[in-house]
Amino acid sequence: MVNSKPILKFNNNNQFKIVQFTDLHYGSDPESDVDSVYSQITILDYEKPDLVVFSGDMISGYLDPFEDNDKNYWKYWNLFTEPLIERNIPWAITFGNHDGEGALSTNEILKLDQTFNLSLSQSNSVEMHGIANYVLKISSSNSSKEEPASLIYIFDSSTKGCSKLDWGCVHQDQVDWFKNTSKSFNKTNSIAFVHIPPIEVIDLWNKYPVHGNFSETPCCFDNEFGNFVPSLVESGDVHGLYFGHDHENDFHGDYKGVDLGYGRKSGEGSYSSKKPLGARVFQLTESPFTLSTWIREVNGNIVSQDVHVQSEIDQKPLQCKRKIVKYSKRQLLIYKIVGSFSIFLAVVLVGLAGFFGYKFYKKYEFKKHYQELKKFSNCIL
Repeated sequence: MVNSKPILKFNNNNQFKIVQFTDLHYGSDPESDVDSVYSQITILDYEKPDLVVFSGDMISGYLDPFEDNDKNYWKYWNLFTEPLIERNIPWAITFGNHDGEGALSTNEILKLDQTFNLSLSQSNSVEMHGIANYVLKISSSNSSKEEPASLIYIFDSSTKGCSKLDWGCVHQDQVDWFKNTSKSFNKTNSIAFVHIPPIEVIDLWNKYPVHGNFSETPCCFDNEFGNFVPSLVESGDVHGLYFGHDHENDFHGDYKGVDLGYGRKSGEGSYSSKKPLGARVFQLTESPFTLSTWIREVNGNIVSQDVHVQSEIDQKPLQCKRKIVKYSKRQLLIYKIVGSFSIFLAVVLVGLAGFFGYKFYKKYEFKKHYQELKKFSNCIL
């Protein structure tokens, strides 16, 4: 592993650009993987970012390629990072709920990712929920300034045990880590990334103007395990929080001073968003600090997202979608075999019950008929 890592820095025009690739879901099938690589290459060539953030579900860990062959992790990591390596673009990852569902844990995957020189991914600096909670520093364009000009917070929401929904969430110890880190950097202007959306996206849609459409009930998390978004709002230094997970949503809007927003589904794997593949792009300006964002599609278009104004007739229930269990091909095969055997056994048992029941019935009828004949004979005699 090479020790030197890229340094993030505002350019001479005081600009720094980030591309968010989310829900790539590599490993579904070869054709989908080719489309996903093409999506990445096209967007990178249009935007030429200073950093890429992979905000979870880079792979579909529940599928066959990842069940018992850890070599496939290297195969797919090489596949989706190659476009960045060819363009010398550094990246950072956080985990989705599906990355660690195969042979390798998220801890092992993180170590794999860190072997790449352009990877800026880090493990936790202190013990807390999740494995990839960290902060990246963006240096000032003025080389004489030692303090970072901006920060990027990465939160790991791949933890389990987050209520019955169990998609994952941000826990209170992660929130406490953020608060302490924010204070240590004197509340430096920043943005943040996580995979699972917070429940506040529904409140955002119901009460504030947003850009884009509400196309899918969010598989989100609430504040039962941590006071996440309220803490970001209170801190005042995080200007945007961005996520993925819900493939059909890509709206964003100002929520009490924090821009909450979905990325655009970037990969062809898993269920489709019914929209062109794409990525959310962020342009940071150093001084005065500003944040602007847009979606670039694989066809080259920059999406003009319509403004949705809150309406009484368009209110959404303030609750997260219930969990839909996904099974691997192997699990489905096992369930089919067990199910088929269960049906076969049930048919056999029903058949045997019918057979012996019929014999018992015939024997009973014969005995009854015999008794009647005997009585009849006695009457004659």
